[in-house]
Amino acid sequence: MNTQSMERLQNVVDNLKANSTLRPKDVLNFVNMLWHMPKADAGSDLAPLHPAQVALTMLTRMQLSYEPKDTVPWDSSSFSQLARHQIEEPTVSLFVDAPEHLSGVSLTLQSWAEQAQSRGLPFFLHMAASDSRIPGSKCFPNIGTLKLSTYPGLDLPIPKIKKVTQYMASHPFDVAHLSTPGPMGLLGMRLAQSRGIPICGTYHTDFPRYVLELSGCEDLAEFTWQYMVWFYGQMDMVAAPSSATRDDLIAHGLQPERVQVVGRGVEQDHFSPEKRSETLRKSWGVTDEPVLLYVGRISKEKNLQILSEAYRRLVADGTQARLVLVGDGPYREEMEEELADTPAQFTGVLKGEALYEAFASGDLFVFPSETDTFGRVLIEAQASGLPVLVSDQGGPRDTLLPEQTGRIVAGVTAERFAEQIRDLIADPHQLQTWSLRAREHASSFTPERSFDDFWNLHRKALASPASSREFRHAQH
Repeated sequence: MNTQSMERLQNVVDNLKANSTLRPKDVLNFVNMLWHMPKADAGSDLAPLHPAQVALTMLTRMQLSYEPKDTVPWDSSSFSQLARHQIEEPTVSLFVDAPEHLSGVSLTLQSWAEQAQSRGLPFFLHMAASDSRIPGSKCFPNIGTLKLSTYPGLDLPIPKIKKVTQYMASHPFDVAHLSTPGPMGLLGMRLAQSRGIPICGTYHTDFPRYVLELSGCEDLAEFTWQYMVWFYGQMDMVAAPSSATRDDLIAHGLQPERVQVVGRGVEQDHFSPEKRSETLRKSWGVTDEPVLLYVGRISKEKNLQILSEAYRRLVADGTQARLVLVGDGPYREEMEEELADTPAQFTGVLKGEALYEAFASGDLFVFPSETDTFGRVLIEAQASGLPVLVSDQGGPRDTLLPEQTGRIVAGVTAERFAEQIRDLIADPHQLQTWSLRAREHASSFTPERSFDDFWNLHRKALASPASSREFRHAQH
């Protein structure tokens, strides 16, 4: 037996030991979820994934931790009901995993749900959670939580499959929208395929690159791509947050005519230069130096080790600038140690007005991530009057006007990132010009426009001859 086989066998043993608290009902629930995993259409070019292949890959190549949970009595009648819709619009049921743990996804879903509610459109979100602040949410009890070593901080609630299928049997819908490729997404696909109705989805997160960045395992990243293409390849329409992400999906095998860009929107009155606070800047220790701002998850898949090293280079050569990082994550403690001898400030997670003030109180937004499919924070930064500095990989480069509202760094390294920061802050007049242009540019990224594109995706799926499906309006 070679070294790789020994390592995988040991990983299986470790996973079995770590999850010795699995109950019979947990095992049966997993079997029900995996065994009934939907298969690709017979005429599809996609190779069907057998559930055993998925389970074996997870057991041999990931460190898994499952926490059983006692389910509470569940009354489906406690779900809020929307008024009956007499308009000729499709009823859309969206299925999502752990929306409160994926902040960008959560904010986008909340925005779409609020838009649907304000327009009286039949849009329902289904998730395994105890509760949700997102309008139109239907929360199912979870039987346990699965933690993945490849994405620290992401806890996947595992729904009780039978409860979901029983509820959905009495709640018809016209289009399924699968927002994430986990347990709830798979259930949504299974339900939609059994009813012969269109399926749409959103590719929110670049999981294959996250896996590669966090695990360093190319085989696991390749399998993740195989799974993503299999999952999204079964859909009538797929929403990509940016043209870069759309190109990536097509390059990996999705049909171009089925992948459409659906952007993001932010509330312009929340993110505004008018919320700049000199008091806040002073609390960061700022005198006259510019503030380099980062907002988001503090994790290595965001390429923050590049930012950490770049800032240490700036401090070492005497460049006057204050780095402020807003957010939290598994890399924060290590990053704080790396920057202990610098004037960098870590604020932790900020929300509401505190967050809006923080955005407006920076001078240059620094975002070295190469794995983001869009980068909502980049629109929030520009709406707040901050020029942005981004990598040339992924969706972030689609969010700015190059050399007008920000700069794209080709082939990001710590040296190049530091060089570009130094160049930009050396010209305050240019930064101010870009700041004004950034605010103007961000004004086109509205929640209304984002929702229009999102909702039209479902209309298109229903109208597409390729779907060979009749429109069926579900009454609620």
